[in-house]
Amino acid sequence: MNAKSIAARTAIAAVALATAPAFADWLHPFHRDSYQGTYHSDRLLAPTNAIHSGAADPSDQALADAVADAFRADPALYGATATVSAKNGRVALSGSAKNLQQAARAEQVARHVAGVASVSGTLDAQGG
Repeated sequence: MNAKSIAARTAIAAVALATAPAFADWLHPFHRDSYQGTYHSDRLLAPTNAIHSGAADPSDQALADAVADAFRADPALYGATATVSAKNGRVALSGSAKNLQQAARAEQVARHVAGVASVSGTLDAQGG
């Protein structure tokens, strides 16, 4: 191998390694939840959903994530936009739903998640 060939191969390898994470994230249908280190497939199931979760401590974050995951998994909630927060085992919902039935379904799903002491707030029905 001559010096030009080695330099060219090194440059190609460097570019491939530098761009691999970006392409892997773009090609892979799952995204990584930075807090829990788990993968979710909401891009495959409902690309229009905007479901977010948050909390101040790990146990409440796990609860908020469980409710958000239940929202993502429920086909009746596709198209809803929700923020799920948890504090001291209590879940608060905010966001919007396509209609009153979807808003009621979101509350029902949140109440059925194990460990939810209470649910407050609701999703605003946009379609009536």
